[in-house]
Amino acid sequence: MSILRGVNVIEIPGRGPAAWAGKHFADWGANVTLLEPPEGSPLRGEPPYYERDGERRSAMWQWLSRGKTLLRVGDGAATSVEDARALCERADVVIAESPMTERLIGLAPAAVKPHFDGRCIFVLVSPFATDGPYAEYQATDIGIASLGGWTGMIGEPDREPLRPGSDMVARAVGVNAFAAALIGMRHQRLGGPTPFIDLSEQALCASVLTAPWLAKALMGLDSQRRPSNWPSSVVPCKDGWVGISPLTAAHWELLLRMLGLEDVIDDPVWQDPLYRQEHGNELYERVHAWFDERTREEVYTEAQEWRLPSAPVDTVDQRLVDPQLTARGFFIEQEIDGKWLKVPRVPYLIRDAQPVERKAATTADRVELPERTPPSGDGTALPFDGIRVVDMTWFWSGPHANMNLGALGADVIKVESVQRPDSFRYTLADPTADRWYERGALWNDTNQNKRDLTLNLSDERGMELFEELLKTADVVVSNFSNRVLPNLGLTVERFHEINPRLIVTIMPGFGPDGPWGDFVGYGVSFEQSTVGQLTGYADDRPLINGGFSDPLVGIHTVAAIELALRLRDETGRGTYVEMPQCEILDSLLGPEEIAVQHGAPTPLRKANHHEWMAPHNVYQVAGEDEWISVAVASDEEFAALAGVIGQPGLAEDERFASVEARKTNEAALDAAVAAAVRDSDLRALERELQAAGVRGCRVTKPYQLTEDEGLEHIGFFQTLTREVTGTNPYKTFPFRFSTFDMKHRRPAPLLGEHNEEILAEELGLSADEIAALAEAEVIGTEPIGFHG
Repeated sequence: MSILRGVNVIEIPGRGPAAWAGKHFADWGANVTLLEPPEGSPLRGEPPYYERDGERRSAMWQWLSRGKTLLRVGDGAATSVEDARALCERADVVIAESPMTERLIGLAPAAVKPHFDGRCIFVLVSPFATDGPYAEYQATDIGIASLGGWTGMIGEPDREPLRPGSDMVARAVGVNAFAAALIGMRHQRLGGPTPFIDLSEQALCASVLTAPWLAKALMGLDSQRRPSNWPSSVVPCKDGWVGISPLTAAHWELLLRMLGLEDVIDDPVWQDPLYRQEHGNELYERVHAWFDERTREEVYTEAQEWRLPSAPVDTVDQRLVDPQLTARGFFIEQEIDGKWLKVPRVPYLIRDAQPVERKAATTADRVELPERTPPSGDGTALPFDGIRVVDMTWFWSGPHANMNLGALGADVIKVESVQRPDSFRYTLADPTADRWYERGALWNDTNQNKRDLTLNLSDERGMELFEELLKTADVVVSNFSNRVLPNLGLTVERFHEINPRLIVTIMPGFGPDGPWGDFVGYGVSFEQSTVGQLTGYADDRPLINGGFSDPLVGIHTVAAIELALRLRDETGRGTYVEMPQCEILDSLLGPEEIAVQHGAPTPLRKANHHEWMAPHNVYQVAGEDEWISVAVASDEEFAALAGVIGQPGLAEDERFASVEARKTNEAALDAAVAAAVRDSDLRALERELQAAGVRGCRVTKPYQLTEDEGLEHIGFFQTLTREVTGTNPYKTFPFRFSTFDMKHRRPAPLLGEHNEEILAEELGLSADEIAALAEAEVIGTEPIGFHG
């Protein structure tokens, strides 16, 4: 069953976010029409590239245009700009990138919302809010990531900050646009008014960061870039790079035992994660030979036997033959540009629903859609009102998904136990502080909008109460390792015996089966395996993309749950959603995999450089660790840059006289620009560049994002007051809905904070029964022992 059959989507892509969103719609059977100007969409020129028949071709275009109808719009085309605008008005969903709206539907970005609000579900993707202080700013992904704080998280502190490898901003924005559109469709379907949705790419970048503003507020930590020392980095081994990620105190002890460093276990200095991050290489000197003499497979296999999160760092061509992906049937074969290739399937499974195999794009002179009268209801206040979610997740990916659902109106009940609370509670928390398990910045940042119930599921009475709770639920979500639920007797089949209408959502790290089915992993492990080789300096080790895996998996999970609920509306039955976290990241690499199989070199780290744009880098300016990003796409832009930085002669220098020449002489060009801006004022230079039509954006330090006027304008940060941790700013969400306010409904709960409320009001227990449960430690509000 194609869940989105009959849904008409119009896509207006530029760099790619709208096209990635349209891909997700096409995957599930929607009719997607891609609008492009007469000369073709800018997406046709996006990297990565390969050579065929003597010309350079875009693998990005080949991948993202599949399953869509291509419609040329404008002068000389059968479809005029006015026709295209009318077509959008009749669509169910429109997803557009703001730089393309005037060209293709005749509306400046600021005029799109007044025209379309209430007509159809319209998602407007903009680098920065179209009604904010950066409304006129131009930027590609390096500028967006810079102003969004993402660039400021990546790179060695004694070198330039780095953008995430490849164009990860566009890919992450795309799935967020897809999820936002599904949320809008749900709101409309349940009787709510038709929303207009603004999606800020800058806010998206800020939303994937690990709450540096909270780390500063709660622990006084300025989240500057830190050296990629062991064990917080990948290391070389006999045949490449490999990483082991000791994210908890228990992992750290296991790692020390595995490597024969037992003498360090009880040293309090080395128990401090921040100390390890600064001084880890001192210990690495004692163990590097252990890595040097082993292959990647030998390292991660032995580490996994110790239940340590570990993974190799793969290249794109290595992912294509990865044994776990092969065993899982992750790749399917499709003919693309005259050659049969392996490409990623849809990375998550919904039982009783099949995604559509996207074929090569078709072209049309005109597209007709039926007249559609949008509902004008004022029904449900929030899209997930009335939905109950039982949250069996920890760390970041699962909690992130459920935090979103809670903000959208769902009643989210987080189930922990005093015997084993969410280990994320102990991350970035001071163990000497009172009730320190309530003070973790990362835990507080990703568990808002929930009630908290402690239940010992190893206890018979605890399991009975849990099963009673499941009977009242619509969704249950778990991201535990694959052994945990079966050991409790909680298989998918058992969940559905308890409640046949449940959406059972399981988030296994590497998949529920295959040779890596029992492996443990976190977002760091998944990033290492999939995209690690794409981020970093060309002359140094791979770096992770700042931890974006977890929120990316989380928003995929929100979308999949809504698709599953939509399916339940049709069938009356619950279903099973399988969300392998590593495969979510693997699904981003379709363009690179197409290019490599067509003969392109395997892509590797190239710092901030672009396939053809130059300059395309960040440059240090006046002040401590202050940098500005610059991206130049044409000779005219380069001449403008040269004028702004006081070096007009650069535009006349034959080394820099064309796009090709600048790329050939990129090292000299970078040196010239760096020298010219070294003493410039950051804010003034940014304003001057943007006024001259040059894509210049400052690199914002992540912990300073709470002071950013663009994010302040859209209300991205929300102040919450919570017992123990006090009043602090919390990030919200990158999208704004015109018909309801998506914000946090409550701060992260205390451990067991809602035990009495849930047990009495939802499950009907008496005060004496609740007291007996506390006495027996089936419930509680303080951890028993330490399991961080």
